[in-house]
Amino acid sequence: MTPKHIPVLIVGAGFAGLTAALMISRRGIPCIAVERRATLSSHPRAHGLNLRSLELFRQIPGLEEDLHRVSRAAPEDWTILIAETVTGPPIKFLSRPGVRPPPVSPSVMCSAGQNRVEPVLLRHARELGAEVFFSTELASFTQSENGVRAVLRDTTSKDETLVTADYLIAGDGSGSAIRKSLGVAMEGPGVMSHAVSILFEADLTAAMAGRGFFLCYLRNAEFTGAFVSCDDPNQGQLNVEYNPEHESAADFDVSRCKRVVRAALGQPDLELRILDVIPWKMSAVVADRMRVGRVFLAGDAAHIMPPVGGLAGQAAIQDAVDLAWKISMTLDGDADPALLDTYELERRPVAQLAIARATENYVERLRQDRADLSSALGRENLLDVAMSYRYRSQAISLEEPDDGLPTDDTLHPSGKPGTRLAHVSLTRGEASISTHDLVGPGFVLLAGPSGTAWTRAADVLTRGGAPLTAFRVGSDLLDHDGSFLTWTGLEPAGALLVRPDGFIAWRSVGDRDGHTALLAEAMARALCIDSQNNSKFDRSG
Repeated sequence: MTPKHIPVLIVGAGFAGLTAALMISRRGIPCIAVERRATLSSHPRAHGLNLRSLELFRQIPGLEEDLHRVSRAAPEDWTILIAETVTGPPIKFLSRPGVRPPPVSPSVMCSAGQNRVEPVLLRHARELGAEVFFSTELASFTQSENGVRAVLRDTTSKDETLVTADYLIAGDGSGSAIRKSLGVAMEGPGVMSHAVSILFEADLTAAMAGRGFFLCYLRNAEFTGAFVSCDDPNQGQLNVEYNPEHESAADFDVSRCKRVVRAALGQPDLELRILDVIPWKMSAVVADRMRVGRVFLAGDAAHIMPPVGGLAGQAAIQDAVDLAWKISMTLDGDADPALLDTYELERRPVAQLAIARATENYVERLRQDRADLSSALGRENLLDVAMSYRYRSQAISLEEPDDGLPTDDTLHPSGKPGTRLAHVSLTRGEASISTHDLVGPGFVLLAGPSGTAWTRAADVLTRGGAPLTAFRVGSDLLDHDGSFLTWTGLEPAGALLVRPDGFIAWRSVGDRDGHTALLAEAMARALCIDSQNNSKFDRSG
């Protein structure tokens, strides 16, 4: 059998797999994604896309708009509270409609459920050239220094296809067979509770009370859980914990589920129909390795966290985005393969941070009796954990001394290397844009009003083949309120280098001698090109 070669093979078509297929294809790299299920899941599962994920999706024309289009709730029409029952008096409000968040992003939160989001990601990925096959499983694989050799099996016909790939992305979920076959262990507190997710159909007029998106954490004497509204107006999702020492998921038959739903909603006579019941375990674990040779773990295959606070799905998306640009630039020859080592170095600490914060959310919102699960890391500000986690690796030109903090301040960004580029409203030509609208396939140099020497240096590197685009505020871009320098920490003659994922790789706060050499060195470091070859893009001499 002659194998088919594909640069990137992706296993799994959830958030991680579909995002990887989308972002890799967008960069012109052929890829195949396979999913053993016959179709995408109809269960809403994870709800909502946060600002950080949507900023990344802005790179795909029309995608952000399409995601908002499939959400029943209007942007910012969010109600999140804690109560004994859905229709009972609130114990505490966590979010109310009409309360506008601080202007930290060009994006607006989207409340669409995973069953609505995944079809949109799939459609855009295929439009960009990704091949996505359902009813197809990874039967076996081996890897060597030169690549991956995999056998794909059609789950219906049992026909097998041999493929070779440069890299394999494992997005095959919490029970990842790929992770297990590689002997990768999971570390952390482990299973914290057992639960069932009940999808039901009913007249939810009283429960919703005119709300758009509604999430109600339930502190009830009889059960602990959460009610979540769905994009289908007459559907609701109820997650309920149970004690495995006294019962099992099998005890939640149709009759039991109806009783629990009625009790949770506080409507004992509600007519309803049970559509689906999925048992699951709430866990907090992270893989001890996220890369083994040419195989990379992403999403739930790499980390599992409590679904309290919406961080799990976002971590999967952001894993995939990180992998996409690094693998693509490596395959294109712009980066040294050593860049791929930074995936685990950067993303694993972020996963640990998200797990700790999600666990703290679980304790604060649902299980105040489980203070034993709390940690100092988990008490980091939720907005900063979601938006402003920090990266540290050999691809980041860290400034000394490094404060070692796990997050930046989202409301007062520092502009330090390893932090997310601040959202600043600018004007480009006749258009109003965000700094994040400048982030794209390559690197971006943003220079201050007196930073002409830096943009000239960037032009030299670009002519030498560097994947770099440069802009100077005050010329190419207009900053009407002067906030660009404030939120980047730059002086007027300074500049910063932004990666394709919107993170700052390097910064010169002010002017310095040897602009071209310094920028060439920064680019080489960001792409993990050997220091002896740091003039790769410098053609000035």
